[in-house]
Amino acid sequence: MSIIVAFLVFLTLVTIHEFGHFIMAKWAGIKVNEFAVGMGPAILKKQKGETLYSLRIFPLGGYCAMEGEDEDSADERSFDNAKAYKRLVVILAGAFMNMLLAVVAFLIVNMQSGFTDLSIDKIEANSPAYIAGIQENDEIISYNGKKPLLFLELRNMIINSKNESDTLTLKRDGKLINVEIKPELATIEDNGKTIEYKKIGIMPKVRYDFIGAFKESINTCRYAFRSMFDFLGRAFKGNVKKNEVSGPVVIIKTIASAAKVGFSSVMFLLGLISINLAFFNLLPFPALDGGKAVFILFEMITGIKPNKKVEYIVNIVGFSLLILLFLFVTYNDIKGLIR
Repeated sequence: MSIIVAFLVFLTLVTIHEFGHFIMAKWAGIKVNEFAVGMGPAILKKQKGETLYSLRIFPLGGYCAMEGEDEDSADERSFDNAKAYKRLVVILAGAFMNMLLAVVAFLIVNMQSGFTDLSIDKIEANSPAYIAGIQENDEIISYNGKKPLLFLELRNMIINSKNESDTLTLKRDGKLINVEIKPELATIEDNGKTIEYKKIGIMPKVRYDFIGAFKESINTCRYAFRSMFDFLGRAFKGNVKKNEVSGPVVIIKTIASAAKVGFSSVMFLLGLISINLAFFNLLPFPALDGGKAVFILFEMITGIKPNKKVEYIVNIVGFSLLILLFLFVTYNDIKGLIR
């Protein structure tokens, strides 16, 4: 059952993405030849107007086939004949829908399980926070000058700090105050190993209100984007380990494990993967939506339409590199599972 849930999550992610392209293509007056859920041979097909709607056998993909998107077409309603701004909206709509799905998924989790904000609920006795004079109901504004979006990010800032003492900016009774704090070392047992980490001894408030949950959902997406930009920066510097990059095998295994834990775990992973998918698709790399958007933006800025053959070749090269990346991460996934 958990494996079925994993495949359904994948199918939802792709279907929502392609639906974004589909609905905006209809808005732009672009002819959509087929909207497919899944890949491979069709199980069900229904022609409605100009569009063929199909359900296909492999639940790991889908597509929105627009007239003239990848080939020349004389049809006046082809993708290539639409105005540039409309084509740009259509291309970006898939990633937008994944962002929207992520917000909704995180919102459901926050409303069901509660969420922590940056307000302090409790302080451990004799902890660094207690010694520094931090009080209950103080709101954390920044840590060493950097504003955390989530309590999780604050915790990571504390753990990763190289300083002997840090500066914590708080809001108390409408006023901003700075306090110096010296994190202490604590230990935790993880799979038989003792791990040391830094802490300051505060507990955040747990809330369930809709407005707060919605804001927290937006901040979770923002934090995910920030983390992915950080990952890209480290990747360009060669500071990324193999186990930091996961492919479909590990993702399916992780979702299946989450399904055994409960609904909230699945929804959180759905949101996390969806926001990652949005970010990945927006990268200005050939064959991705971001790469296609670059060609359209070039046309909008210069008034020169890129050569269709050149664009096709660039996208084929990009797609080939993506396939190689897919094979590499899948190989690493399988290798890791065997170990």
